[in-house]
Amino acid sequence: MTSRERIERLLAGKRADRAPFCPAVYEHKAALIQTTPSRLSRDPGLLEQACAREIELYQPDMLTVGCDVYNIEAEAAGCSVQFYDTDDVPAIVERIIAVGDDLAGLRFPNPEKDGRMPVCLEAAERVSTRFGREMIVRGALSAPFSLACGLVGAEPLLTAMVDDPRWVSSLLAYAAEITKRFGRAFVDRGLGIILFDSYASPPLVSPALYKEIVLPATAAVVHYFRRDLRLPLVPYIMGGDTAILLDLILETGTNNLLCDFKADLETFVSRLRGKDVLLRMNLDPRFLLASPLHVIEARIRAAVAAGRRHPGFMLGTGILPYDFPSEKVISVREALERS
Repeated sequence: MTSRERIERLLAGKRADRAPFCPAVYEHKAALIQTTPSRLSRDPGLLEQACAREIELYQPDMLTVGCDVYNIEAEAAGCSVQFYDTDDVPAIVERIIAVGDDLAGLRFPNPEKDGRMPVCLEAAERVSTRFGREMIVRGALSAPFSLACGLVGAEPLLTAMVDDPRWVSSLLAYAAEITKRFGRAFVDRGLGIILFDSYASPPLVSPALYKEIVLPATAAVVHYFRRDLRLPLVPYIMGGDTAILLDLILETGTNNLLCDFKADLETFVSRLRGKDVLLRMNLDPRFLLASPLHVIEARIRAAVAAGRRHPGFMLGTGILPYDFPSEKVISVREALERS
């Protein structure tokens, strides 16, 4: 069974031969080919090479073409980004919007020419040409709230959610249009997409604020990809313990969500009973790093046993640090295959 077939069976509500393996490999991609995240994220050839190496080493069941997943759209919109000669991920150093600004004159970046969007698109198309028949290849997108944090800064935006929620909602509408346009460029090339929104995770955002401000723009984006562009899989990924937001996350319309290592898998499995949604459970990279193989294998067996109660269960990892030992990731996949 190919990786694509494995995921397609889950989407059809059927069991696969095993739970799919979906490690979170972003800046760690750079280490796989002995380069830096800054170099990798600016060179489509290097990004393609790193993705190919990830497939060779880890044999993931889905692949995300991305390294610097939260800064691409904000940079293309005009934010300044600092690049490094170290293993640090590029970082936004100058924002283009301040709270209360008039948003009417903001431009929408062109995915074909602005910032590093073309780098991501070219690399993703190359990777999809090579591997897309056997596996689902996705472009990385910032969901509207996390993109807005990049444009304004997380702290000012969180404060504005209380002080000026109407302005924040307008900003999220602008961010949502950027996400749609960038995502459409991936889809036009035959790729899938994956939405990242960990800036909206509790305790930073309360359920009330999520429902009032974050949900409308997020649901509009998810519905655009699922209903208008007819993508069969639209993951919406938030780190942290998101159990308190679970019902609201389902309201976005996503059909692939995350139970991160800080959350309780039993809670997610129970509350998702009867829901037509894929559930990825992440292992904590710190646990993997500190634990011997027999302890890791026992944890995986327990996770798979709990996950079998949900027909769309997948196993992944939290974001792997740059220098994370590859043998640990390989051991997780091998243990999963034996479970």
